[in-house]
Amino acid sequence: MFKLKSFKPTAGKFIALQDFAVVLQNGSIPDIHAALAIVKTKFTGKAWASNFAKLENVINTMLPEYTIFAKGNSKLPFYSFSTLPAVTCAGAGACLDFCYSFRAWRYPAAYMRQAQNALLMRFNKNAIRNALFDINGAFELRLYVDGDFASVNDVSFWMHTLQLMPAIKAYGYSKSFNELLAFDKLGQWPTNYVLNISSGHNHNAATIDMVKALPITRGEFIAVSIGRKVKGSDHGTIETNKALREHSPTKIFPCPGTCGTCTGKGHACGMPTLKGITIAIAIH
Repeated sequence: MFKLKSFKPTAGKFIALQDFAVVLQNGSIPDIHAALAIVKTKFTGKAWASNFAKLENVINTMLPEYTIFAKGNSKLPFYSFSTLPAVTCAGAGACLDFCYSFRAWRYPAAYMRQAQNALLMRFNKNAIRNALFDINGAFELRLYVDGDFASVNDVSFWMHTLQLMPAIKAYGYSKSFNELLAFDKLGQWPTNYVLNISSGHNHNAATIDMVKALPITRGEFIAVSIGRKVKGSDHGTIETNKALREHSPTKIFPCPGTCGTCTGKGHACGMPTLKGITIAIAIH
């Protein structure tokens, strides 16, 4: 059972969007239509209205209205895939207290893209696979930026898809340990996916050890509180890296905050050669 984000009572719109997300991830199509009718009444403005209309088209057709895979930007120079946070994160624990994914919910198109991808993962995975096939050439892919493997079926879909596309170099951060371990008993891991064990989960030490032993696992990626609020521009500075080392429970490799800039040979989170090395970032 997934754990939900606790919002302040004054964050009514975020609460409404999360209530809708629960139905999107777990309800029937009639349930989703009914929930859509309710959540639309909580929002005003043309941007929200037009984006809810696009999402309704997705519900009706199960075809994408938004780009499924985001292209790279200055912070993440790779293709990426996202879905709804919390409701797809079976292993989420304390991470929900500092999860950045909900910040995107201030923007209607960002929320609807997450919602669309969650629906396609449930009802039309082929649309996702076809969109990935349409991206030409070899490229790097992050699974997931927002959300996580919601089921062993999700894990199976992605691992089989990556086996079909060996030119992709995929990596991700996950707390869905039970789902990953269930697939380990059923299927074969691709050689082009690298897993980072994400901190803030709800699992015990024995489960963590089993995930560490999976052939896809590079190591842990932990979010560390350094005792103060950290801005994006603070990552990678001498002061932040020093504080990270002082507050981390083990020897760490500091994350600079901008993917692809941490080593001269590639990004650390996607490098199997850094197996067993803990990468850390300050909570921001």
